[in-house]
Amino acid sequence: MTAMREAAPLSAYRYCKWRWLRFRRSWTDTRADRIPSWSKLYVRAYLHLLGLVTVVLAGALVVLASALGPGVLRHAIAASPGGILPIAGIACAVTAYAAYRWIRPIWLDLVMVRERAIDFTGGRFNTRARESHSVFIGPLARTLNALAARMERLIAAQRDLTNGISHELRTPLARTRFALEILRDPGSALEYESAIASIEQDVTELDELIDMSLTYARLEYSSLQSNLEPTPLAAWIEAQVRDSAVLYADKEVGFTIELDGEARAAMDKRLMSYAMRNLLRNAGKYAHSRVDITLTLSHGNVSIAVEDDGPGVAAAERERIFDPFVRLDRHTGGYGLGLAITRQVLHAHQGRIVAADPRVLPGARFELSWPAGS
Repeated sequence: MTAMREAAPLSAYRYCKWRWLRFRRSWTDTRADRIPSWSKLYVRAYLHLLGLVTVVLAGALVVLASALGPGVLRHAIAASPGGILPIAGIACAVTAYAAYRWIRPIWLDLVMVRERAIDFTGGRFNTRARESHSVFIGPLARTLNALAARMERLIAAQRDLTNGISHELRTPLARTRFALEILRDPGSALEYESAIASIEQDVTELDELIDMSLTYARLEYSSLQSNLEPTPLAAWIEAQVRDSAVLYADKEVGFTIELDGEARAAMDKRLMSYAMRNLLRNAGKYAHSRVDITLTLSHGNVSIAVEDDGPGVAAAERERIFDPFVRLDRHTGGYGLGLAITRQVLHAHQGRIVAADPRVLPGARFELSWPAGS
């Protein structure tokens, strides 16, 4: 019997009382985290709109009174069915309907944006705000969606970086632990020196891994703003090739500059030099006998192509190699962060880097470009 009584619907009196209590609570609740009130928003919008309509009607009556005379206007109002009360009622009803049609879509959009904001606060960045055509809420919804997408990318990058570093640390740490065991009881002076050299090499590798990981993290997480400065392109690329020549001293290098020797481009020389050295280091590592470098400036964009005659990159892997900690050949060393950092550097310059089809040599071809600036 009790369950049936609880399941019975509310009476009309109790329902109206419940609605009134909710309405009064929404108007008197001043907490910062209170639930937004539709009735409060609607009543405020209605009163503002009704005030505007009242002013417009009063102005119209004043104009008519001045044109026709107050007596004629008073007689016309008195002659209308019911006098002025039906006119006022119709004006209030039309204003209420107009306020509802105006405010209701905005209210629904606000509730939607609030729900998505609550989702983002709870870490559910896979949700998206519904696209709105409202000139008020539309830009806000698009901004929230962009924020959620950005946070998803950062979380994914953090996860990949953490997993990659954890994996890469295991090998040098295991070698260091093995060398320390040898140092506890070395069998000979040669074994002792070999263990010390192994530890030094592992520490160098760990230091390089940490440096590259921090560089990638700074570029990925903080959207590093490049310190752009006008740089002579020909002199800069010649310096990069000259500094990297030791990496491919036994390789033939083809070097082509298709621009004016005084041409300049806006770049962060530290970051762009890092990206260029990484490409040249990869080309020298994988090339059999030749590396070709081409520098051009066309349509306001700087373009650099680095091509080698090595084994090349399969078409299916040309996008994946830019992901962090991806190495197609694990026998050549490295951590798989070089190309990922290079792509981030180009993004910081509003540019791009791609692995393209070879043109002159049969191996890999990397093309990078970015706006030269003013």
